[in-house]
Amino acid sequence: MAHDDDNGYDIEVLGQCRTNPREGSQHTQNVEARFLWSYAQEEALVALSEQGADKCWHLITDPERRAKRIAARYADLYFASADKSRGKLQMLWPALAAFVVKDIVDAYRYSREDVLNGGWSNMARTSGPSQLVSELLTDASPYEHSLRVYAALAKGNLWLFMDIYPWLWFVLEYGLNRDGSLNADRLRSHVEERDASTLQAQSRDAVKELPFGANWMKRLQARIEADPVYAHGRSYFQTAPTWGGMDGGYGQFEANAGQAHRYVKANVKNYDKGYRVPGSEYWGSFQQAFYVMEEERKELSRLVDDTGALGRLQKVAQFKVTDEVRKTYSLFIDEYALDRAGKVSSQQEEVNIIAKQEQINVLQPLIYQDPKLIKTMDINHRISRASLGSLSPTYTLYFSSAPKNADPALQATFDKPKGPWDYVTGKKMSLPNPTDRMVYVKELADKFNDLMKNRRSYMDGELQKIRGWLHA
Repeated sequence: MAHDDDNGYDIEVLGQCRTNPREGSQHTQNVEARFLWSYAQEEALVALSEQGADKCWHLITDPERRAKRIAARYADLYFASADKSRGKLQMLWPALAAFVVKDIVDAYRYSREDVLNGGWSNMARTSGPSQLVSELLTDASPYEHSLRVYAALAKGNLWLFMDIYPWLWFVLEYGLNRDGSLNADRLRSHVEERDASTLQAQSRDAVKELPFGANWMKRLQARIEADPVYAHGRSYFQTAPTWGGMDGGYGQFEANAGQAHRYVKANVKNYDKGYRVPGSEYWGSFQQAFYVMEEERKELSRLVDDTGALGRLQKVAQFKVTDEVRKTYSLFIDEYALDRAGKVSSQQEEVNIIAKQEQINVLQPLIYQDPKLIKTMDINHRISRASLGSLSPTYTLYFSSAPKNADPALQATFDKPKGPWDYVTGKKMSLPNPTDRMVYVKELADKFNDLMKNRRSYMDGELQKIRGWLHA
Protein backbone atom coordinates (compact mmCIF):
# COMPACT_ATOMS: atom_id res chain seq x y z
CA MET A 1 0.00 0.00 0.00
CA ALA A 2 1.28 3.47 -0.81
CA HIS A 3 0.31 6.57 1.15
CA ASP A 4 -0.98 9.83 -0.18
CA ASP A 5 -1.78 13.08 1.63
CA ASP A 6 -5.48 12.29 1.97
CA ASN A 7 -5.03 8.91 3.66
CA GLY A 8 -5.20 7.06 0.33
CA TYR A 9 -3.43 3.82 -0.40
CA ASP A 10 -2.78 1.79 -3.54
CA ILE A 11 -2.75 -1.99 -3.27
CA GLU A 12 0.76 -3.23 -3.91
CA VAL A 13 1.67 -6.32 -5.96
CA LEU A 14 3.89 -8.25 -3.58
CA GLY A 15 5.32 -10.69 -6.08
CA GLN A 16 4.89 -12.35 -9.45
CA CYS A 17 5.26 -15.93 -10.68
CA ARG A 18 4.83 -17.72 -14.00
CA THR A 19 1.47 -19.29 -14.84
CA ASN A 20 1.09 -22.75 -16.30
CA PRO A 21 -1.02 -22.97 -19.49
CA ARG A 22 -2.05 -26.60 -18.79
CA GLU A 23 -5.66 -26.74 -17.56
CA GLY A 24 -6.09 -28.28 -14.11
CA SER A 25 -2.38 -28.24 -13.29
CA GLN A 26 -1.25 -27.25 -9.82
CA HIS A 27 1.94 -25.82 -8.46
CA THR A 28 2.96 -25.06 -4.90
CA GLN A 29 4.83 -21.76 -4.73
CA ASN A 30 7.05 -21.24 -1.72
CA VAL A 31 6.71 -17.60 -0.76
CA GLU A 32 9.08 -15.93 1.66
CA ALA A 33 7.71 -15.29 5.13
CA ARG A 34 8.17 -11.53 4.80
CA PHE A 35 5.82 -11.50 1.80
CA LEU A 36 3.18 -13.48 3.68
CA TRP A 37 3.43 -11.11 6.63
CA SER A 38 3.10 -8.20 4.21
CA TYR A 39 -0.13 -9.71 2.93
CA ALA A 40 -1.35 -10.17 6.51
CA GLN A 41 -0.55 -6.58 7.41
CA GLU A 42 -2.17 -5.37 4.22
CA GLU A 43 -5.30 -7.31 5.14
CA ALA A 44 -5.50 -5.40 8.43
CA LEU A 45 -5.06 -2.09 6.60
CA VAL A 46 -7.69 -2.87 3.96
CA ALA A 47 -10.11 -4.05 6.67
CA LEU A 48 -10.25 -0.50 8.02
CA SER A 49 -10.24 1.26 4.65
CA GLU A 50 -12.59 2.04 1.79
CA GLN A 51 -11.86 2.32 -1.90
CA GLY A 52 -12.57 5.78 -3.23
CA ALA A 53 -13.41 7.07 -6.70
CA ASP A 54 -9.67 7.42 -7.29
CA LYS A 55 -9.36 3.62 -6.86
CA CYS A 56 -7.11 4.17 -3.84
CA TRP A 57 -7.87 2.62 -0.48
CA HIS A 58 -8.56 5.32 2.08
CA LEU A 59 -8.31 4.69 5.80
CA ILE A 60 -11.64 5.21 7.57
CA THR A 61 -10.81 8.26 9.65
CA ASP A 62 -13.81 7.99 12.01
CA PRO A 63 -12.71 5.89 15.04
CA GLU A 64 -16.32 4.85 15.61
CA ARG A 65 -16.72 3.31 12.17
CA ARG A 66 -13.28 1.75 12.46
CA ALA A 67 -14.34 0.18 15.77
CA LYS A 68 -17.41 -1.37 14.17
CA ARG A 69 -15.23 -2.85 11.42
CA ILE A 70 -12.78 -4.16 14.02
CA ALA A 71 -15.53 -5.81 16.07
CA ALA A 72 -16.90 -7.41 12.91
CA ARG A 73 -13.49 -8.68 11.82
CA TYR A 74 -12.90 -10.28 15.21
CA ALA A 75 -16.30 -11.99 15.06
CA ASP A 76 -15.52 -13.16 11.54
CA LEU A 77 -12.26 -14.79 12.68
CA TYR A 78 -14.21 -16.76 15.25
CA PHE A 79 -16.62 -18.19 12.68
CA ALA A 80 -14.20 -18.47 9.74
CA SER A 81 -11.60 -20.44 11.69
CA ALA A 82 -14.17 -23.14 12.50
CA ASP A 83 -15.49 -23.19 8.93
CA LYS A 84 -12.10 -23.49 7.21
CA SER A 85 -10.73 -26.09 9.65
CA ARG A 86 -13.89 -28.21 9.41
CA GLY A 87 -14.45 -27.67 13.12
CA LYS A 88 -11.00 -28.79 14.23
CA LEU A 89 -9.83 -25.30 15.23
CA GLN A 90 -11.89 -22.36 16.41
CA MET A 91 -10.32 -19.15 17.69
CA LEU A 92 -12.14 -18.07 20.83
CA TRP A 93 -10.40 -14.84 21.91
CA PRO A 94 -11.71 -12.94 18.83
CA ALA A 95 -15.27 -13.67 19.96
CA LEU A 96 -14.62 -12.07 23.36
CA ALA A 97 -12.80 -9.19 21.66
CA ALA A 98 -15.81 -8.59 19.39
CA PHE A 99 -17.99 -7.92 22.45
CA VAL A 100 -15.35 -5.65 24.01
CA VAL A 101 -14.96 -3.54 20.87
CA LYS A 102 -18.74 -3.38 20.46
CA ASP A 103 -18.80 -1.67 23.86
CA ILE A 104 -16.07 0.72 22.72
CA VAL A 105 -18.43 1.78 19.92
CA ASP A 106 -21.00 2.71 22.55
CA ALA A 107 -18.36 4.48 24.66
CA TYR A 108 -17.71 6.76 21.70
CA ARG A 109 -21.42 7.42 21.35
CA TYR A 110 -21.76 8.22 25.04
CA SER A 111 -18.84 10.63 24.85
CA ARG A 112 -20.45 12.54 21.98
CA GLU A 113 -24.10 12.49 22.95
CA ASP A 114 -23.95 12.65 26.74
CA VAL A 115 -20.85 14.77 27.39
CA LEU A 116 -19.58 16.70 24.37
CA ASN A 117 -23.13 17.60 23.39
CA GLY A 118 -23.34 19.80 26.50
CA GLY A 119 -26.69 21.02 27.76
CA TRP A 120 -28.59 20.33 30.97
CA SER A 121 -27.55 16.68 31.21
CA ASN A 122 -23.92 17.75 31.23
CA MET A 123 -24.53 20.50 33.80
CA ALA A 124 -25.62 17.80 36.26
CA ARG A 125 -22.08 16.51 36.22
CA THR A 126 -20.46 19.90 36.67
CA SER A 127 -22.41 21.49 39.51
CA GLY A 128 -23.39 20.76 43.10
CA PRO A 129 -21.66 20.12 46.41
CA SER A 130 -20.28 16.68 45.59
CA GLN A 131 -16.62 16.39 46.52
CA LEU A 132 -16.09 14.03 43.61
CA VAL A 133 -17.60 16.44 41.10
CA SER A 134 -15.59 19.28 42.65
CA GLU A 135 -12.42 17.30 42.07
CA LEU A 136 -13.43 16.78 38.46
CA LEU A 137 -14.10 20.49 38.03
CA THR A 138 -10.83 21.67 39.56
CA ASP A 139 -8.78 19.18 37.59
CA ALA A 140 -10.29 19.66 34.12
CA SER A 141 -13.58 20.17 32.33
CA PRO A 142 -15.83 17.21 31.43
CA TYR A 143 -14.99 17.95 27.79
CA GLU A 144 -11.28 17.50 28.41
CA HIS A 145 -11.79 14.22 30.29
CA SER A 146 -14.15 12.91 27.62
CA LEU A 147 -11.83 13.80 24.73
CA ARG A 148 -8.91 12.21 26.55
CA VAL A 149 -10.68 8.89 26.83
CA TYR A 150 -12.01 9.16 23.27
CA ALA A 151 -8.52 9.70 21.83
CA ALA A 152 -7.01 6.93 23.96
CA LEU A 153 -9.64 4.45 22.78
CA ALA A 154 -9.07 5.50 19.17
CA LYS A 155 -5.34 4.96 19.51
CA GLY A 156 -5.45 1.71 21.46
CA ASN A 157 -8.17 0.09 19.36
CA LEU A 158 -6.45 0.87 16.05
CA TRP A 159 -2.95 -0.22 17.00
CA LEU A 160 -4.07 -3.32 18.88
CA PHE A 161 -5.85 -4.39 15.69
CA MET A 162 -2.73 -3.71 13.63
CA ASP A 163 -0.75 -5.94 15.98
CA ILE A 164 -3.10 -8.79 16.81
CA TYR A 165 -5.29 -9.20 13.73
CA PRO A 166 -2.42 -10.16 11.38
CA TRP A 167 -1.21 -12.77 13.89
CA LEU A 168 -4.62 -14.46 13.84
CA TRP A 169 -5.45 -13.89 10.17
CA PHE A 170 -2.11 -15.50 9.26
CA VAL A 171 -3.24 -18.72 10.97
CA LEU A 172 -6.52 -18.63 9.09
CA GLU A 173 -4.98 -17.85 5.70
CA TYR A 174 -1.62 -19.64 5.76
CA GLY A 175 -1.84 -22.08 8.67
CA LEU A 176 -4.97 -23.77 7.37
CA ASN A 177 -4.88 -25.30 3.90
CA ARG A 178 -7.79 -25.19 1.47
CA ASP A 179 -8.88 -28.69 2.46
CA GLY A 180 -8.95 -27.73 6.15
CA SER A 181 -5.71 -29.48 7.04
CA LEU A 182 -3.12 -27.75 9.21
CA ASN A 183 0.26 -26.50 8.02
CA ALA A 184 1.92 -26.77 11.42
CA ASP A 185 5.47 -26.44 10.09
CA ARG A 186 4.70 -23.06 8.54
CA LEU A 187 3.14 -21.78 11.74
CA ARG A 188 6.10 -22.90 13.85
CA SER A 189 8.68 -21.34 11.56
CA HIS A 190 6.90 -18.22 10.36
CA VAL A 191 5.73 -17.01 13.77
CA GLU A 192 9.33 -15.90 14.35
CA GLU A 193 9.54 -13.98 11.08
CA ARG A 194 7.09 -11.13 11.52
CA ASP A 195 8.90 -7.79 11.67
CA ALA A 196 7.57 -4.45 10.41
CA SER A 197 11.01 -3.52 9.08
CA THR A 198 10.92 -6.43 6.59
CA LEU A 199 7.46 -5.70 5.15
CA GLN A 200 7.23 -4.68 1.51
CA ALA A 201 8.00 -0.97 1.17
CA GLN A 202 4.49 0.24 0.45
CA SER A 203 2.91 -1.82 3.24
CA ARG A 204 5.64 -0.66 5.62
CA ASP A 205 5.10 2.97 4.64
CA ALA A 206 1.33 2.67 5.04
CA VAL A 207 1.76 1.52 8.64
CA LYS A 208 4.06 4.47 9.30
CA GLU A 209 1.33 6.89 8.18
CA LEU A 210 -1.39 5.57 10.49
CA PRO A 211 -3.01 7.82 13.13
CA PHE A 212 -0.94 8.51 16.26
CA GLY A 213 2.29 7.47 14.53
CA ALA A 214 5.22 9.89 14.18
CA ASN A 215 4.37 11.10 10.67
CA TRP A 216 0.69 11.56 11.51
CA MET A 217 1.63 13.50 14.65
CA LYS A 218 3.80 15.88 12.64
CA ARG A 219 0.92 16.58 10.29
CA LEU A 220 -1.42 16.95 13.23
CA GLN A 221 0.84 19.51 14.87
CA ALA A 222 0.97 21.55 11.67
CA ARG A 223 -2.83 21.44 11.39
CA ILE A 224 -3.29 22.53 14.99
CA GLU A 225 -1.00 25.51 14.48
CA ALA A 226 -2.77 26.58 11.28
CA ASP A 227 -6.38 25.76 12.20
CA PRO A 228 -8.45 28.55 10.56
CA VAL A 229 -11.73 27.40 12.15
CA TYR A 230 -10.32 27.70 15.65
CA ALA A 231 -8.65 31.06 14.86
CA HIS A 232 -11.88 32.53 13.51
CA GLY A 233 -13.93 31.17 16.42
CA ARG A 234 -11.47 32.66 18.88
CA SER A 235 -11.71 36.05 17.17
CA TYR A 236 -15.25 36.47 18.56
CA PHE A 237 -13.73 36.82 22.02
CA GLN A 238 -11.02 39.33 21.15
CA THR A 239 -13.31 42.32 21.70
CA ALA A 240 -15.52 40.69 24.31
CA PRO A 241 -15.70 42.36 27.73
CA THR A 242 -14.67 40.50 30.84
CA TRP A 243 -17.18 38.30 32.63
CA GLY A 244 -17.42 40.45 35.75
CA GLY A 245 -18.33 44.07 36.24
CA MET A 246 -21.60 46.00 36.33
CA ASP A 247 -21.81 46.76 32.64
CA GLY A 248 -23.52 43.60 31.48
CA GLY A 249 -20.20 42.10 30.40
CA TYR A 250 -21.33 38.57 31.15
CA GLY A 251 -24.25 38.85 28.76
CA GLN A 252 -22.04 40.18 25.99
CA PHE A 253 -19.49 37.44 26.62
CA GLU A 254 -22.20 34.81 26.29
CA ALA A 255 -23.45 36.40 23.07
CA ASN A 256 -19.96 36.30 21.60
CA ALA A 257 -19.53 32.72 22.77
CA GLY A 258 -22.77 31.81 21.03
CA GLN A 259 -21.44 33.27 17.78
CA ALA A 260 -18.23 31.27 18.17
CA HIS A 261 -20.14 28.03 18.79
CA ARG A 262 -22.37 28.59 15.75
CA TYR A 263 -19.38 29.40 13.54
CA VAL A 264 -17.51 26.25 14.60
CA LYS A 265 -20.53 24.01 14.01
CA ALA A 266 -21.06 25.48 10.55
CA ASN A 267 -17.42 25.33 9.44
CA VAL A 268 -15.68 22.51 11.32
CA LYS A 269 -15.96 20.14 8.34
CA ASN A 270 -13.91 22.51 6.19
CA TYR A 271 -10.75 21.64 8.11
CA ASP A 272 -10.88 18.00 9.10
CA LYS A 273 -9.53 15.19 6.85
CA GLY A 274 -9.48 12.77 9.75
CA TYR A 275 -7.71 14.80 12.41
CA ARG A 276 -10.72 15.93 14.43
CA VAL A 277 -11.63 14.09 17.63
CA PRO A 278 -14.43 13.11 17.24
CA GLY A 279 -14.87 13.37 13.48
CA SER A 280 -16.29 16.68 12.29
CA GLU A 281 -19.50 15.03 11.07
CA TYR A 282 -20.64 14.79 14.70
CA TRP A 283 -19.96 18.39 15.75
CA GLY A 284 -23.27 19.82 14.56
CA SER A 285 -24.93 18.67 17.78
CA PHE A 286 -22.31 20.13 20.15
CA GLN A 287 -24.02 23.04 21.87
CA GLN A 288 -20.69 24.52 22.99
CA ALA A 289 -18.70 23.57 19.91
CA PHE A 290 -15.99 26.20 20.33
CA TYR A 291 -15.32 25.14 23.92
CA VAL A 292 -15.09 21.52 22.76
CA MET A 293 -12.62 22.63 20.10
CA GLU A 294 -10.50 24.40 22.70
CA GLU A 295 -10.29 21.21 24.76
CA GLU A 296 -9.67 19.11 21.64
CA ARG A 297 -6.81 21.41 20.71
CA LYS A 298 -5.35 21.13 24.21
CA GLU A 299 -5.57 17.34 24.36
CA LEU A 300 -4.21 16.72 20.87
CA SER A 301 -1.35 19.15 21.50
CA ARG A 302 -0.54 17.21 24.66
CA LEU A 303 -0.40 13.98 22.68
CA VAL A 304 1.87 15.56 20.07
CA ASP A 305 4.29 16.61 22.82
CA ASP A 306 4.32 13.19 24.52
CA THR A 307 7.52 11.79 23.02
CA GLY A 308 7.58 8.94 25.52
CA ALA A 309 4.24 7.64 24.31
CA LEU A 310 5.38 7.94 20.71
CA GLY A 311 8.48 5.89 21.49
CA ARG A 312 6.38 3.16 23.08
CA LEU A 313 4.06 3.09 20.07
CA GLN A 314 7.00 2.73 17.71
CA LYS A 315 8.22 -0.26 19.70
CA VAL A 316 4.79 -1.93 19.58
CA ALA A 317 4.60 -1.16 15.85
CA GLN A 318 7.62 -3.37 15.18
CA PHE A 319 5.13 -6.27 15.50
CA LYS A 320 7.75 -8.73 16.68
CA VAL A 321 6.84 -12.08 18.19
CA THR A 322 6.29 -12.37 21.94
CA ASP A 323 6.13 -15.39 24.24
CA GLU A 324 2.35 -15.00 24.30
CA VAL A 325 2.10 -15.21 20.51
CA ARG A 326 4.38 -18.27 20.43
CA LYS A 327 2.21 -19.98 23.06
CA THR A 328 -0.93 -19.07 21.10
CA TYR A 329 0.42 -20.64 17.91
CA SER A 330 1.40 -23.77 19.85
CA LEU A 331 -2.11 -23.94 21.30
CA PHE A 332 -3.65 -23.69 17.84
CA ILE A 333 -1.42 -26.51 16.58
CA ASP A 334 -2.27 -28.73 19.56
CA GLU A 335 -5.98 -27.89 19.50
CA TYR A 336 -6.29 -29.13 15.95
CA ALA A 337 -5.69 -32.76 17.06
CA LEU A 338 -7.57 -32.71 20.39
CA ASP A 339 -10.96 -34.22 21.17
CA ARG A 340 -13.91 -32.00 22.06
CA ALA A 341 -13.08 -31.71 25.76
CA GLY A 342 -9.47 -30.96 24.96
CA LYS A 343 -10.45 -28.30 22.46
CA VAL A 344 -12.61 -26.49 25.04
CA SER A 345 -9.74 -26.45 27.54
CA SER A 346 -7.31 -25.24 24.86
CA GLN A 347 -9.67 -22.48 23.74
CA GLN A 348 -10.09 -21.23 27.29
CA GLU A 349 -6.33 -21.10 27.71
CA GLU A 350 -6.08 -19.25 24.38
CA VAL A 351 -8.42 -16.54 25.69
CA ASN A 352 -6.18 -15.94 28.71
CA ILE A 353 -2.89 -15.95 26.79
CA ILE A 354 -4.02 -13.61 24.02
CA ALA A 355 -5.59 -11.36 26.66
CA LYS A 356 -2.12 -10.93 28.13
CA GLN A 357 -0.70 -10.07 24.70
CA GLU A 358 -3.53 -7.57 24.24
CA GLN A 359 -3.49 -5.94 27.66
CA ILE A 360 0.13 -6.12 28.81
CA ASN A 361 2.23 -6.20 25.65
CA VAL A 362 0.18 -3.76 23.57
CA LEU A 363 -2.36 -1.62 25.44
CA GLN A 364 -0.31 -1.05 28.59
CA PRO A 365 2.54 0.76 26.80
CA LEU A 366 0.24 2.32 24.20
CA ILE A 367 -2.26 4.08 26.45
CA TYR A 368 -2.23 3.01 30.08
CA GLN A 369 1.10 4.61 31.02
CA ASP A 370 -0.30 8.11 30.43
CA PRO A 371 -0.57 9.80 33.88
CA LYS A 372 -3.32 12.13 32.66
CA LEU A 373 -5.39 9.25 31.32
CA ILE A 374 -4.86 7.30 34.55
CA LYS A 375 -6.21 10.22 36.57
CA THR A 376 -9.16 10.72 34.22
CA MET A 377 -10.13 7.05 34.29
CA ASP A 378 -9.78 6.83 38.07
CA ILE A 379 -11.98 9.90 38.56
CA ASN A 380 -14.56 8.52 36.14
CA HIS A 381 -14.53 5.19 37.96
CA ARG A 382 -14.89 6.80 41.38
CA ILE A 383 -17.85 8.90 40.23
CA SER A 384 -19.57 6.03 38.42
CA ARG A 385 -19.11 3.68 41.39
CA ALA A 386 -20.41 6.24 43.90
CA SER A 387 -23.38 7.23 41.70
CA LEU A 388 -24.19 3.66 40.56
CA GLY A 389 -23.56 4.79 37.02
CA SER A 390 -25.97 7.73 37.03
CA LEU A 391 -23.31 10.44 36.57
CA SER A 392 -20.78 8.41 34.59
CA PRO A 393 -21.10 4.89 33.15
CA THR A 394 -19.54 2.01 35.03
CA TYR A 395 -16.84 0.01 33.30
CA THR A 396 -19.14 -2.85 32.30
CA LEU A 397 -18.93 -5.36 29.47
CA TYR A 398 -22.30 -6.40 28.04
CA PHE A 399 -22.43 -9.75 26.26
CA SER A 400 -24.87 -8.70 23.57
CA SER A 401 -24.78 -7.06 20.17
CA ALA A 402 -26.89 -4.23 21.60
CA PRO A 403 -25.05 -1.55 23.60
CA LYS A 404 -26.59 -2.79 26.86
CA ASN A 405 -28.80 -5.53 28.23
CA ALA A 406 -30.78 -5.98 31.46
CA ASP A 407 -29.61 -9.51 32.28
CA PRO A 408 -26.99 -9.58 35.09
CA ALA A 409 -25.77 -12.94 33.76
CA LEU A 410 -24.74 -11.16 30.57
CA GLN A 411 -22.76 -8.40 32.30
CA ALA A 412 -19.40 -8.04 34.02
CA THR A 413 -18.59 -4.81 35.91
CA PHE A 414 -15.12 -3.71 36.93
CA ASP A 415 -14.62 -3.28 40.70
CA LYS A 416 -18.30 -3.73 41.44
CA PRO A 417 -19.25 -3.04 45.09
CA LYS A 418 -19.82 -6.30 46.94
CA GLY A 419 -21.91 -4.81 49.74
CA PRO A 420 -23.00 -1.59 51.48
CA TRP A 421 -19.68 -1.07 53.27
CA ASP A 422 -17.72 -1.69 50.07
CA TYR A 423 -19.90 0.89 48.35
CA VAL A 424 -19.36 3.49 51.07
CA THR A 425 -15.59 3.09 51.27
CA GLY A 426 -15.15 3.77 47.55
CA LYS A 427 -13.17 2.27 44.70
CA LYS A 428 -10.69 -0.50 45.35
CA MET A 429 -9.12 -0.86 41.93
CA SER A 430 -7.79 1.19 39.02
CA LEU A 431 -8.44 0.03 35.46
CA PRO A 432 -5.14 1.42 34.07
CA ASN A 433 -3.25 -0.56 36.71
CA PRO A 434 -2.14 -3.76 34.93
CA THR A 435 -2.60 -6.01 37.96
CA ASP A 436 -6.10 -4.71 38.67
CA ARG A 437 -7.05 -4.82 35.01
CA MET A 438 -5.93 -8.43 34.58
CA VAL A 439 -8.08 -9.43 37.55
CA TYR A 440 -11.03 -7.96 35.67
CA VAL A 441 -9.93 -9.57 32.41
CA LYS A 442 -9.86 -12.95 34.17
CA GLU A 443 -13.39 -12.29 35.42
CA LEU A 444 -14.49 -11.41 31.87
CA ALA A 445 -12.85 -14.52 30.47
CA ASP A 446 -14.45 -16.78 33.07
CA LYS A 447 -17.92 -15.35 32.44
CA PHE A 448 -17.39 -15.48 28.69
CA ASN A 449 -16.22 -19.11 28.81
CA ASP A 450 -19.24 -20.05 30.93
CA LEU A 451 -21.59 -18.37 28.47
CA MET A 452 -19.92 -20.07 25.52
CA LYS A 453 -20.42 -23.39 27.30
CA ASN A 454 -23.99 -22.95 28.51
CA ARG A 455 -25.52 -20.36 26.15
CA ARG A 456 -23.62 -21.00 22.94
CA SER A 457 -26.53 -20.52 20.55
CA TYR A 458 -27.32 -17.12 22.09
CA MET A 459 -23.68 -16.04 21.98
CA ASP A 460 -23.26 -17.19 18.38
CA GLY A 461 -26.40 -15.31 17.39
CA GLU A 462 -25.13 -12.08 18.95
CA LEU A 463 -21.72 -12.54 17.33
CA GLN A 464 -23.34 -13.04 13.94
CA LYS A 465 -25.06 -9.68 14.40
CA ILE A 466 -21.72 -8.03 15.19
CA ARG A 467 -20.21 -9.81 12.19
CA GLY A 468 -22.81 -8.00 10.11
CA TRP A 469 -20.85 -4.77 10.64
CA LEU A 470 -18.14 -5.88 8.19
CA HIS A 471 -19.13 -3.14 5.77
CA ALA A 472 -20.35 -0.57 8.29
